[in-house]
Amino acid sequence: MLVQRTPMSPRELEAFESAIRDSGRDPGSFKAQVFEAAANDDAVPLRRVHVVTQRAAAQYDASGGERWTENFARHLARGFFG
Repeated sequence: MLVQRTPMSPRELEAFESAIRDSGRDPGSFKAQVFEAAANDDAVPLRRVHVVTQRAAAQYDASGGERWTENFARHLARGFFG
């Protein structure tokens, strides 16, 4: 299985930054990296997003596209990232 870093789609990036701004935080204090993994015989790659701040980190399943940002926004609302 090959794992590689890949860019976030513009829609995902917009939803990610919007969730941060809506929570009253600075998007510059969050770092997100997208990783894709695919076995040679898999047609659909598995995607994970790693989000890091100075005080917390989380991973989100992003295989379904931008829906991971909904889980991220819920974590922000619950105070997971401080």
